[in-house]
Amino acid sequence: MNGMCKCCEGSCGCGKWVCRCSGYISLAARVLLGLLFLVIGYEKITNFAAAAAAIASAGMPIPTVLAALAIILEFGGAILLIIGFQARLAAWGLILFTFVATLMFHRDISQPLQVLMVLKNLAIMGGLLMVAVHGPGKLSIKCSCTHPKCPDYGGTCKCDNKDSIATQ
Repeated sequence: MNGMCKCCEGSCGCGKWVCRCSGYISLAARVLLGLLFLVIGYEKITNFAAAAAAIASAGMPIPTVLAALAIILEFGGAILLIIGFQARLAAWGLILFTFVATLMFHRDISQPLQVLMVLKNLAIMGGLLMVAVHGPGKLSIKCSCTHPKCPDYGGTCKCDNKDSIATQ
C-alpha cells in the first residue's frame, strides 16, 4: 500500500481497517452498553427501598447511601456513556462499579448462575474498557478539550509509517 492515509475509505497505509460507519458502530456500542445500566439504574430509582434492602442483604454498611451512589453511577454513567460526553470517565466509573458489584453479589461461584453472572459482568467490563481506551467515537458529545494530544480531540486522521496507529 502507499503511505497515504485512506481511513475514511477503507484500509490505510499502516494496515488498519477503518469502516466508514465507525461513528454509527461506536454509537450503537455505547447505547447497547449503556442501556443495561440505564434500565437497572431506573429500577433502583423507582424501587429505592428494594435496592437498599438488596445491598443490606449482602452485608454492606449504609445501604441507603450505597443505593444512592449506585443510582448515580449506573443511571448517570449510562447517560454520559450513551451521549458520549466524558464517555471515558463514565466507562471507568462503570467498570469500577461493575467490578465491586461482581465481588459483592456474585461470590458463590459453585452456583452455575453465579458463574454466568460473573462472566457477563466480565464481558461488560471488556466492552467498557474499549470505550475507556478508544473513546466514544465520532457521533458523541466529546470532552471540550481542544488540545491535539487529547484522546478525544476531533482532529484529522493521521497515519504514517512511523506510527502504526490510525486515529480519526
